[in-house]
Amino acid sequence: MRLSVALVGASQIMMAHAALAQDASVAQQAASARPAPADDAAADPAMGDIIVTARRRAESLQDVPISITAVSGEMLATRGIRDALDLQYQTPSLSVTTNGASRNSVSYAIRGQRTQEVQLLADPPVGAYFAEVVAPRTYGFGTSFYDLQNVQVLKGVQGTLFGRNMTGGAVLVEPNHPDLNDYHASLTAQYGNYNMKDVTGMVNIPVIEDVFGLRVAARYRDRKGFTKDVSTGRDYDDQHYYAFRVSSELHLDRLTNYTVFDYLKQNEHGTALKFIGYALTDPANGEPTVIAQQIGASPFFPIAAGAPPQDVLGIFNRDLALGRYRFNSGGMGTPSNTLDGTLGQPFNKITNWGITNKTTFEVGDVTFKNIFGYRRIRYSNQTDYDGSGVALIAPLQFSRTSNISEEFQMQGTPLGSRLELTMGAFYFREKGQDGALPLSFAQLTSIGFASGDPSNAAFYLSRPAEAYRLSNIGYGLSASWAVYGAGTYTLTDALKLSAGIRYNNDVRKARVEPFSIALVGMPVCTFNGFGTLPMSACSQSRILKNEAATYDVTLQYEPSSDLTTYAALRHGYRAGGFSLRAQTEATFRPFQPEKVDEYEVGLKKTFIFDGGTRLSTNIAAFYQDYTNVQQQNAIVLNGQVQTVTTNIAARRNYGGEFEANLTLAGGLSANLFYSYVGTKVVKGDNGSYPLQGIPKHQLGGGLTYAREMDGVGTLNANVNATYRTKVPLDEYDAIAVQKGYALVNARVGLDHIGGSAFGAAVFVSNLTKAYYMQGGVMLISNGPTVNGVSPGGGPGFAASTFGEPRMFGIEASVKF
Repeated sequence: MRLSVALVGASQIMMAHAALAQDASVAQQAASARPAPADDAAADPAMGDIIVTARRRAESLQDVPISITAVSGEMLATRGIRDALDLQYQTPSLSVTTNGASRNSVSYAIRGQRTQEVQLLADPPVGAYFAEVVAPRTYGFGTSFYDLQNVQVLKGVQGTLFGRNMTGGAVLVEPNHPDLNDYHASLTAQYGNYNMKDVTGMVNIPVIEDVFGLRVAARYRDRKGFTKDVSTGRDYDDQHYYAFRVSSELHLDRLTNYTVFDYLKQNEHGTALKFIGYALTDPANGEPTVIAQQIGASPFFPIAAGAPPQDVLGIFNRDLALGRYRFNSGGMGTPSNTLDGTLGQPFNKITNWGITNKTTFEVGDVTFKNIFGYRRIRYSNQTDYDGSGVALIAPLQFSRTSNISEEFQMQGTPLGSRLELTMGAFYFREKGQDGALPLSFAQLTSIGFASGDPSNAAFYLSRPAEAYRLSNIGYGLSASWAVYGAGTYTLTDALKLSAGIRYNNDVRKARVEPFSIALVGMPVCTFNGFGTLPMSACSQSRILKNEAATYDVTLQYEPSSDLTTYAALRHGYRAGGFSLRAQTEATFRPFQPEKVDEYEVGLKKTFIFDGGTRLSTNIAAFYQDYTNVQQQNAIVLNGQVQTVTTNIAARRNYGGEFEANLTLAGGLSANLFYSYVGTKVVKGDNGSYPLQGIPKHQLGGGLTYAREMDGVGTLNANVNATYRTKVPLDEYDAIAVQKGYALVNARVGLDHIGGSAFGAAVFVSNLTKAYYMQGGVMLISNGPTVNGVSPGGGPGFAASTFGEPRMFGIEASVKF
């Protein structure tokens, strides 16, 4: 903590470039064209003039030559977007799935690139940013959607200007800054089904007008779970968290200093994994699954792992018959069930806090900017991974990380108004531990030890399941630095050329020490097998160093203020790394950097008609050429389920996005979007679904009506819907392919009731009660035989997390 405070102080002294605030002239132009009921047209996507910072400077959305979707804070509320999972239903090409066994850890996917597991030393292809600072671990990130200025989704390679190179895209979340001129306060309370209670508040104080201001915002949310464990009656998929931010802003002549402290605390029962299927033979390679091996071994052993073998098939078939939002954990964690361990009932806990400071200083035509960030995360999750009454896999997973970032920029026109330059240097350092205390197939493991050592068979068979729990903790250090430069040169009034280059240097250090905790009364190393290495040699360390140059070139043609066309080439890179849960030499090998060349063309057109009607359209098409694609697969090695990241040789992604926003006189507006993503594996086909967590087609839109009614108040009504085609949620398992589904949401609100500061609203999400999978732990298959080598049968089961059922409620608010 002392280090972070010292660095904040240092960053406040450093000179840096202008804040990415809204450009006043663009905001005024938008305000003059807006309908009377709109609260903030400068930040209303329907008006087409929202200000974005995709190139680290403030630009109109319709002018920047990049495919972007931007949603203001007001529109987030109007459309019912509460978190990261909701955001995907308003954004073409964006897909968000739950990460493994926790819906509080999300995976973003854009243009065919997806993060499959949030693990230290594995960089995501789609970056999440809060207040311009990268957030590589998304534990709890989705809950930050309150009191926001806007959310921007950048599609495609981010190879030059952003702090960590992303081969898929970036999600930028920008909180509201303090207002230095006016006092503001608001309080919004919601109550809904499942006893949902949500309270969000904000206070803004201009301590010294035009000089110094403070802003405090907070949110509390509590909701019962919508999934019930039939064995205990306990609810899951509940929500219980509180979060707050305290921010300050200082303006002194040419100096601006913005600091924000944010904090999140979650303590929940956790995510339900519902059992959805099993197999006795691996459908991809014909080998017996681990489930089949356990069933086959059980008849020969009256006891294993301290308990009689279970009727696996009987329990499976019973659990498959359970209805929607019902599952059976078999009483996991209760003292009466030794098969599932003694660590207590399942839970999910997150503590996530950070400090961000942005300091800017203007010197003539040049602005300097310094961006400092520090973040500390504590995450732990215990879940029944199989979601059935059978005792199969019951791990405790956790992550303890901290990171620090420092970025210094220079931006301006020091060589004349025709050339706008951005130059900078970036440093990032992350360290911590990431691991699990896995307990996998305790009965089968017990039988395996007994068979391998017949003279001590009684000992192994009578040991309780908890004795077979392992310690699988990894320690990692990631250090990155980069220097970059980018510029836009105005060739003519209508033609501009932009280019940038970045040098990246990445170092990854990893250490693992897997061991058996208590099987034989003392720690036994399990790296490369039980007892293969003595504990004195169990600690294994590796290091990987990568460097690369990335770049982009864009030609932009803007013959008029309402038309922008562009063509771009971008070369991106994602550093290699290690799996910190490795237990063998094979799984501890480094995966190598991923590289991509992206070609994109786009057109943005705004139509203004008589009577105040305005139509803004954006269309983009892309083609991506990937090499050394990083692919995560879950396999069984030495009886344990492990995640292995490998480099598939080559892949091509292609597709496009379309968005249209229409505003009519009288307060009616509409939006429509569509995206398509296709892919082709050129080399290294391993038989997996190449677009995991990603639909080929997404279609959505909505209608909004905003109108001030004399003596009554301001009416705001919105209905929106989205449809996505089938989504494979796993690399191999066909059972994990979610069929196409649609979601419909609606909200009707009345603000300034009778001219007062009070408002009220009603809302509903998933109006049609769609029932769909969002992620999970899909472990039926290990994959097909490749080059004559069979990976062996997979675990043999699949369990899924499901999206929320119909949610509805009422809202009351007051704004001063």
